[in-house]
Amino acid sequence: MKFFQGKLVIKILRSKVFLGTAITPFVIGILIFAYFSSVKDLIVFPKHDQFNYSFYTDSSIGGNSEIINRVVSDSTLQIDFELKHNISSPYIGISISSKLDRTISLSNYNQLNIKVKGVRLNNMGLSLYASNPYSEKIKQSPEISFYSSVNITSTIHTYSINLNQFKVPDWWNEMNNIGDVVNEKPHIKDITNLNIGNAYTPNIGEKQSLQIHSISFSRNNKSLLILLLSIELGLIFLAFIFIYFVEKIKTDKKSVTITYKAVENDSQYASKSDFIDFINNNFQNSQLTLDHVSQETGINQRRITNDIQVQFACNFKSYINRLRINESKRLLLETNLNIGEIAYKVGFNNQSHFNRVFKSDLQISPTEYRDKHKNH
Repeated sequence: MKFFQGKLVIKILRSKVFLGTAITPFVIGILIFAYFSSVKDLIVFPKHDQFNYSFYTDSSIGGNSEIINRVVSDSTLQIDFELKHNISSPYIGISISSKLDRTISLSNYNQLNIKVKGVRLNNMGLSLYASNPYSEKIKQSPEISFYSSVNITSTIHTYSINLNQFKVPDWWNEMNNIGDVVNEKPHIKDITNLNIGNAYTPNIGEKQSLQIHSISFSRNNKSLLILLLSIELGLIFLAFIFIYFVEKIKTDKKSVTITYKAVENDSQYASKSDFIDFINNNFQNSQLTLDHVSQETGINQRRITNDIQVQFACNFKSYINRLRINESKRLLLETNLNIGEIAYKVGFNNQSHFNRVFKSDLQISPTEYRDKHKNH
């Protein structure tokens, strides 16, 4: 490569300045990586001396799901149960809290590990409860729920879930009237409880079992290692280029004049598509938000909100729910999908939230609507 002079390259690679520039961030990176790698796993089960394990059902919301058997031993945390039909989203679970402190600190961790198996139970729901950062602004619940779910099997397997996968579900935002009041995203730092139970399951009225063999929080440093290596290589490259040109200038004994020419950007910031069409084509996306629509279409949030209010006499969230309910009505009458499948298919993350929105809009439940209209 003629651009680089071989002798000069060798001179730079051997120079103390370059070696010092390369070694310093490398040493700092090693120290950072060693620090985070030294973080010991937080064992949640089995750890009877530090954690409480309690069991709960849907009785608080009128359900009558039954816990048949519960086991807390040195090797197994198990709950055998039967879900009942009398509410739309029956549930049971195990709640874990600290005996020693009011909260469990997760500041040093980014991953939840759980060794588990299910008997006639294919989905497991996990909820992390933390102090609600919005409580002062909205005068609502003192706690906030971060939720994720895992597909489990009938054989014992360890699942590792990145804490970034835990999200505040839509039903919680709706229930607490968050809307657009708060823009910042909450972070999982200190939690009060870890709840583990069934996620959506079709096996109503059958005996099911959730068997947990270990639970821990850990730190996965793979992404940190990649970041540190990227920074190291970037700094080495920049140092080499800088030193090379400095040395080349000295060698050539020439002054170099660099002129800068302003470049005007004549491109027009136009929308990628009409935002109504974009919403109509993407309402099934459970993560569709006002901010997402604005970014994808290039139209500011205020205009989107105002136009929807003028055209449809409702707010952004209500318009999306209206589309989802209309599509769910079609699916209820034209398919044999169950209520839960329809809820997820049209963009709801939670069946009970879907039931509430549907009944609020039509004054009857999805099941009643199907029964009333499907054969007409």
